[in-house]
This record gives sequence, structure tokens and C-alpha cells, in this order.
Amino acid sequence: MGELSTYEIAFLCGGPRRVAQTALLALVEGRRVRVSRTHRVEAVRARPDAPAQAAPDDPLQAALLERVPGTGTMLGPLLAAVAETPELQEIAAALRERGLLRGASRPTRKGKAARRGLAESPVTTDLARLAALGPEAVEDARMREILGTDDPKPIKLPRTKHRGNNLEASNLPDSQYNSF
Repeated sequence: MGELSTYEIAFLCGGPRRVAQTALLALVEGRRVRVSRTHRVEAVRARPDAPAQAAPDDPLQAALLERVPGTGTMLGPLLAAVAETPELQEIAAALRERGLLRGASRPTRKGKAARRGLAESPVTTDLARLAALGPEAVEDARMREILGTDDPKPIKLPRTKHRGNNLEASNLPDSQYNSF
């Protein structure tokens, strides 16, 4: 059957999202992006005014980096966007050509057999574990938690009826100025 790439293994074992997660973890390990516990993804920059580091040789990682703006982005929408890229679709096409995938992402019998073999084979790196077994197999506890959970819900701040700089409308005491 020939050797499968890490991305092909990820696609076969977990679909497009797993491939995007694998590319993200490779960028994190290469210190090209950082991901906060709040699921905010930011490109690492040498200086604050410098652009993100040069695109990596890997086309999927380059596509992921292109989608991270200077202000950062949330992990969930980023992974969804990367899952739709032409670079990722090429991985699916390669699996279809090898007879491992049918349609958009359904494995054939040959693909299911390969997937079973991959799940049983020993893997040594975090990237290989993520690709074959999913986020729960990542050794780095912080990244395991981040990749294994959904983005946190945004906090809704209460709306106030007071707007602008109208200090008289605030409910804060202004006792420091009462002595005049």
C-alpha cells in the first residue's frame, strides 16, 4: 500500500478537521504560532512590527498561516477554514487515487483496513499520535486540552443605558472632587 504521509493518516483516521489540527500542531511545535487556553491563535513574530515568519515549505501549514490575521483568530473557525482549502482537498484526492477514500471523506474497505492498522501501530511523536489517534493521544496536556475542546462561548456583557462620557450619569461616587 505504500507509505502514507502524516496528513493522509490524519485524513483517513479523523477527516479534514484532524488534518487541520495536525498542521496547527506542527506550527505550534515549530514555534510559528501560539495557541492560548482561550483558543486564540496568533502568529509568532520576531518583532511586534514585523510580519509573521516566512511561510513554511509545507503548503497546508502555509495556508493555515495565511488565515491567521495580525490580531489573531479563534481556533474553531480557523480549523474550519483550513479544512476547506485546496491544499487539504489535494490530500483527499491523493487518498481517492490510492483507493482508500470514496466521495468527499468516506473510507473504502481498503481505507478502513488501513485505518485499523494505523490505530494499532505504535507511534512516537505528538504529530503522529494526533494524526492516527486524535487529540486525546497528544502528550502535551495543554495542547491535548485545547485541541480536544470546543471554543469557549463569548461572554455577553450587560448593556447599560448610559453611553458616552457623561460622568453625571454614572453610578460611581465622585467624592475626591467634593472638597472644592
